[in-house]
Amino acid sequence: MRKVGHLKGPKAIGSYVGKTARAALVKRGFAQADILSHWQNIVGPTLYHFSSPERLTYSKNKNAEATLKVRVAPGHAPEFQHFEPLIIERINSFFGYKAISRISIIQAPVKRAKKPKKTAPPEPTSEQKNWLEHSVKEVKDEELKAHLMTLGAAILAKNNT
Repeated sequence: MRKVGHLKGPKAIGSYVGKTARAALVKRGFAQADILSHWQNIVGPTLYHFSSPERLTYSKNKNAEATLKVRVAPGHAPEFQHFEPLIIERINSFFGYKAISRISIIQAPVKRAKKPKKTAPPEPTSEQKNWLEHSVKEVKDEELKAHLMTLGAAILAKNNT
């Protein structure tokens, strides 16, 4: 029987997602999802765009010193291989022990989830357009006036969001 006074309150959705995804991650060799979720921080933004960790494989009697299989886009393997010692060092310092001893490169296309397209900000209101036109009416240079109108409209549209 639960006591009402000892309820812990709401839980973050992430705590449930971690438990749900754990089985799939363990099957692929990722006992901890940290390498996947922190890959961009581990390898940096440049290497992140053409690489993706695929699988951790451990030797038979060890839970450390694993081999990390990394998918690297064709043509980028030499660059990635050049940074391999640094990546291993960063992963091991991230975990605090020698979790990875080597990296195995798989040359294959790397797929990233596409970022959602940004929607265009709303147009300035007619009142704002009138104010903007009144503000630049004394500018003689037509090209400068057009640029100021474009800039003003962008600022007003951003403020309208």
